[in-house]
Amino acid sequence: MLALTLLLLSGVTGANIMLHGRSAEHSGSAYRLNELDTLLHEESAVQWKTLAKGNSPMKVARELGKLRKQEADILALPQFAKSSLIDQVEGYHAVLDVELGLLGVGKTAEALAIEQKQTDPRFSALAGDLARREKEERDAAGVSKNIADVTLIAAMSAALVMIGLLLFRFEREHRASRRAADELLHQQRTAFAALAEHEALVRHQALHDPLTGLPNRRALSELLATEGRRALLLVDLDNFKPVNDTLGHAAGDELLVGVADRLRAAVRADDTVARLGGDEFAIFLPDGDEQTAGQIAARIVAECGRTFDLAAGPVTIGASVGVAVADDADGDRLLREADEAMYRIKQGGKGDYVVVSPGSPISA
Repeated sequence: MLALTLLLLSGVTGANIMLHGRSAEHSGSAYRLNELDTLLHEESAVQWKTLAKGNSPMKVARELGKLRKQEADILALPQFAKSSLIDQVEGYHAVLDVELGLLGVGKTAEALAIEQKQTDPRFSALAGDLARREKEERDAAGVSKNIADVTLIAAMSAALVMIGLLLFRFEREHRASRRAADELLHQQRTAFAALAEHEALVRHQALHDPLTGLPNRRALSELLATEGRRALLLVDLDNFKPVNDTLGHAAGDELLVGVADRLRAAVRADDTVARLGGDEFAIFLPDGDEQTAGQIAARIVAECGRTFDLAAGPVTIGASVGVAVADDADGDRLLREADEAMYRIKQGGKGDYVVVSPGSPISA
C-alpha cells in the first residue's frame, strides 16, 4: 500500500508539473499576443502622430522599423511559427507601407482613403483575431491550471486515506518507532551539544594564547579588519631575555602571565589585550583617539616598570610602546605604523611610548 501511495503521488506530481507548465505556456502566449496587439496599435498611430508634429518621413520609417522589429521577435517564437498571424501581419504592413508612401509625398487625401478602405479593415480583422487568440490561450491556461489543481486535490485526498489506513494498521509499530526516534533524537542532541562545545573550545584555542589566555595574533587580525576610528598599541618588553636566561623559562612564563594581568588592568572594558608571541603584546582600542591611547600607553609603561614578585625572586623589566591612531587605515597599515613607532622607542632608550596619528608627526 505504501508503494502504491508513493507511485500515485509520483504520477500526480509529474502530471501536475506538466499541466502547470502548459498553463504557463498558454499564459505566456496570451501575454505575447497582447503585446503584439499593443505594438500594432502603436504602429497604426505613429505615422499620423509624427507627421502632425512636423517630423520627416525618414523619422517615421525609423520608428516603424523599431516597432516591426519587436513584432518580428514575437512572431518568431515557436508557438507562432506556423500560424496565419505572420501572413496577416505582413499583409497589414504592405497596406500600411503604401499609405506611408502617399503621406511621404504629401498625398494625404489618398492616404486617408487607403486608411479607410484597406488599412482600418485589415487592422480591425487582425486585432479581432489577436483578441480571439489571446482569449483562447487564457482559457487554455485556466483549464490546464484547474485540471492540475483538481487532480492534485483528488490525489492528495486518496493519499491521505491510504496513509490513514497505514497508520491505523501499523499503530504499534509506529509507537515503537517513535520511541526509538525520540531516543535517537536525544542522542543526536547530546552529540550536537558535545560537538558545539568541542568546536567552541577549538575556536577558543585557535584564537587565544595558551599561556596567558589572551587573544592571539589571529584574533587581533580579525579585530583589525573592522572599520572606523581605532587605535593600536604594540608593547615590547624590555630586558625580558635576561630573565629567561638567568631564572629559567618557568620564571619567564610566570613573568608573561603577570604582564598580561597588568595589561588587562591598564585598559578599558571594551579594549582588547592580545599576545602576539614571545614578549610582544598588542592592545586594540575601538573608537580610540590619540589622547586616550597616549594615557593607556603611559599606564602600561608605568605598570610594566614596577617590580614583579616571581617565585624565583623579584625582577624589574620595562616596556616600549608604539601607538598608531587612524580613522580609515587598513589593519596592516595600522599594525605597521605601530610597529615602526615601537621600534623607534626601542632604538631611543626604551621604557617609553610614541603615538602616531594621521597628519601628525611621531610624538611621545
